[in-house]
Amino acid sequence: MGERFTVDVGSVGHGGFCVARVAEEGDRVVFVRHALPGERVVAEITEGTEGDRFWRADAVEVIRASPDRVTPACPVAGPGGCGGCDFQHASLAAQRDLKAA
Repeated sequence: MGERFTVDVGSVGHGGFCVARVAEEGDRVVFVRHALPGERVVAEITEGTEGDRFWRADAVEVIRASPDRVTPACPVAGPGGCGGCDFQHASLAAQRDLKAA
């Protein structure tokens, strides 16, 4: 936990997470919150150990943003915040598409 990796974010997963892979760890799957599909982010591992099949992480820095990214209306809608604002960092149209997917 706490280790950081730069990842390219893939498709949307469940519960506000998007799927990415950590190349330095043999393409280990990591579920990243606070990211959007197509983004390149620095992901900080929040859950998982070396032997686990997958990890969970927060996007703590956006290197290449999605055109759908917006500033969240909620001041605590990010890493270290309350955790109740899934996809508030996406435009309303993108939120609908992500939730439908």
